[in-house]
Amino acid sequence: MNDPALHAAKQALRARVRAARRAQPPALRAAETDATIAATTAFLTRGDAHVVASYMALPDELDLAALHRHLWNTGRPLLLPRVVGPGLLAWHVVTGPDGLVPGAYGIREPDPHHAPATELPDTAIVLVPGVAFARDGRRLGQGGGFYDRALAGRSVRAIGIGFTCQLVEDLPHGAHDRMMDALIIAGTMPLE
Repeated sequence: MNDPALHAAKQALRARVRAARRAQPPALRAAETDATIAATTAFLTRGDAHVVASYMALPDELDLAALHRHLWNTGRPLLLPRVVGPGLLAWHVVTGPDGLVPGAYGIREPDPHHAPATELPDTAIVLVPGVAFARDGRRLGQGGGFYDRALAGRSVRAIGIGFTCQLVEDLPHGAHDRMMDALIIAGTMPLE
């Protein structure tokens, strides 16, 4: 990133929202996780049965493990990312938790020996984590550009997933930052 002011603004917002996310009471965290999983499940059952791509959560991110179990139990394809280089993700069809191994950043990720990498189809619905989101679909990630690169130039439907404390009024945004097509924040859908 060449704009030092934009970089500084993003770093300041990341620090503020990460602190708020860590400070959430466990009961609120659990309630918002349950509401988000219920809303996401309902969203995914509407319309055509698209391929779903998701993420494995960092310790303080909204964890979609229950949604993943639901998809696996219903036989629905689930693509999960694996870090393959700086800012680069590969996608793998994972059919259950046995297909995951310890990976980058302490996150479980697909075992490439269990399932080879595959293309992320343009018809996929991609559930995207973030540090912060704005109501208009702007997203602030961790800073590595993984999802911005993975989704660039694709016609996938990108759905930002997060807690209420991650929804901010204003968010610094660069030309390379991928907008979300919808948000599911604590069970509500601000862009729908």
